[in-house]
Amino acid sequence: MAHPAVRAARRFPWKFFVAVVLIVVFGSAGAVFGLVQWLRRDLPTPEQVAAVQAPVKTTVFDARGRVLHEFYRENRSPVPLKNIPRNLVNATLSTEDRSFYRHWGVDLWGVARAASTDLMKMRRSQGGSTITQQLARNLFLTHERTFTRKLREVALAIELERNYTKDQILELYFNQIYFGEGAYGVEAAAKTYFNKPLNELTLPDCALLCGIPANPSTYSPRRRPQAALLRRGKVLRNMLVTKAITQVEFDNAMHAPIGVTAVRYSNDRAPYFVEMVRLHLDEKYGSNAVYEGGLKVYTTLDMDMQQLAERALEKHVESLENDMKLKRTRAAYSTAASAGATGRTAYLQASLAAIDAHSGYIRALVGGRDWNHSNFNRATQAKRQPGSAFKPFVYTAAMDNGFKPTDIIVDEPVSFPGGNGEAYQPQNYDHTYRGPVTLRYALQQSINVPAIKLLRKVGVSLVASYARRMGIKSPLGQNLSLALGSSEVTLLELTSAYAVLANRGIRNEPTFILKVENRSGVVLERTTPRPFEVLSEGTAASVTSMLQSVMDHGTGFPARARGFTLPAAGKTGTMDDYMDAWFVGYVPSLVCGVWVGYDEKKVIGPGMTGARAALPIWTEFMIGATRGRTVEDFPVPAGTTGRIVCAESGMLATDACPNTTTEMFGEGSEPTELCSTHPGKALQPAATPSAPASAPDLQKMDKEQRERIHN
Repeated sequence: MAHPAVRAARRFPWKFFVAVVLIVVFGSAGAVFGLVQWLRRDLPTPEQVAAVQAPVKTTVFDARGRVLHEFYRENRSPVPLKNIPRNLVNATLSTEDRSFYRHWGVDLWGVARAASTDLMKMRRSQGGSTITQQLARNLFLTHERTFTRKLREVALAIELERNYTKDQILELYFNQIYFGEGAYGVEAAAKTYFNKPLNELTLPDCALLCGIPANPSTYSPRRRPQAALLRRGKVLRNMLVTKAITQVEFDNAMHAPIGVTAVRYSNDRAPYFVEMVRLHLDEKYGSNAVYEGGLKVYTTLDMDMQQLAERALEKHVESLENDMKLKRTRAAYSTAASAGATGRTAYLQASLAAIDAHSGYIRALVGGRDWNHSNFNRATQAKRQPGSAFKPFVYTAAMDNGFKPTDIIVDEPVSFPGGNGEAYQPQNYDHTYRGPVTLRYALQQSINVPAIKLLRKVGVSLVASYARRMGIKSPLGQNLSLALGSSEVTLLELTSAYAVLANRGIRNEPTFILKVENRSGVVLERTTPRPFEVLSEGTAASVTSMLQSVMDHGTGFPARARGFTLPAAGKTGTMDDYMDAWFVGYVPSLVCGVWVGYDEKKVIGPGMTGARAALPIWTEFMIGATRGRTVEDFPVPAGTTGRIVCAESGMLATDACPNTTTEMFGEGSEPTELCSTHPGKALQPAATPSAPASAPDLQKMDKEQRERIHN
């Protein structure tokens, strides 16, 4: 008879038990597998996880490597882990994830500890997320507090740990995390709050930054400084507990001031220039590359010159507003309900462009008085009539086709057949006619009739072709009024065309970008000057000499009266009824053009000529831009000889000639006869060519001449 225990064993349903166990095991495995597959449904693939790259801002630099602007959807500048201060790394590990280098993406003990604390306090007070989980959440997930999101976060954290080393994860974390006020990553945060590079952050700085990401609005050091200081203290205590700092370091850091700058760091400079850069990048590489691709863009702009230009322009135009007692001013417009970001403004505007004469590089560009009021770039987009600032093209064509500065032309009332049966009767600005004058004197005093008569002799189409080859791209009218600047041009193209004269007949296209690199340092584009000769050196030197007379004795003389003494050449421009005021001038290495007027084509004000409205801006800018530089003189072409001639007759000067000047002539083309208008003894010829006679004393001029120059 079997023992009872044996009989009981025989009665136990082993087969059933094994079947149940197998069902439970495989069912659980299936459930887990199904859960994993369900979680993976909306998660990135392993390949996507391995190739993750956070959006990186594009940085624009000036010609000296200084940050000019940054384009971004997320303000982020990636830095390698080795460049992140050790104090910041230790603060983060001590506060966010002390077992970071030991866990596999999820800290089970940390989760249990947080859960028990939450149960004891009967509320959610602690999180159990590791640095890897936080990175997974920031890269791929939302911040919603749901069980499903938490499970996905865990799955992604494990996937990150499989694809990256611990140091790589930590580096990604520091470059990804949000610090508030638009700053993503530690580099942007250091600039945003302290205006410092990372390597200059102190221990208190690092502790403060470490505490912000837990809740950027709650711990904002600018909006809630006390809360930020309390949070900093907690981080420092964590560092002390983990022995990341000593007691002395802790005590000193706890008593340190908050250290945050009062105003958020901003690098929004030269907005009209920067917009030119953005448009170029967007067209060539697309907006995603501009705002997320981490491009490095090296430009031609000189930030020091740019600041000089902006200050000089605003100072003088504001002075004009006050002098004319205008009601519609920039200051009044700032509070007007109609102020908009894209339209034109009702107040007086101005623009400035400065170009390196030898390379074509744009060194400064001001497209208007306030970018926030109007994005319209008046240096590159506004086409206006340049007035007498166009005359140098007439004289350039003449000099290049056999005329000389000493040639005589008669200034007298004239009438030419016009369209619709009406005669064209141009007049001089002052309604005065001087009779026979040299071409130099006619340009020096900006006399209209000689310019039109010269245009007629040379030919309208020929003058237009010279203007185009020098850089004028806007359409030019085929009529005699072209000599007086009736065809509209932009300030940048006019300034660029004058650069040909400054650069001895060599043209370079205006350039604003030197080099573009991608985030890996690969050069995507590089720009170098591509000079090409459009005028002979002798022609450029001859016209430059005539424009020096404008500065030293003519309509540009107010620049001398304001203290600009360097060798320079230039020309004023004023449109009928004072609607547009211009001045474009240059020293041997730098060309600058200025325009003043309203967006709507209307009168600026009584007497608002180029000399009155635009030249003072040019003068102040050029004084600052050339300060400390070696004095440059305009080079004299080889094969040129100088002669002292009568300024009225253009013949060799005698001791009886009241006004003389030194003219340059090609060898064999110099005058040989003494002045018949002022008979006398011959003067000794100049040994070498030189600039025109030195600037006259303004106080010694008669009243009529002083008024003409100021106008």
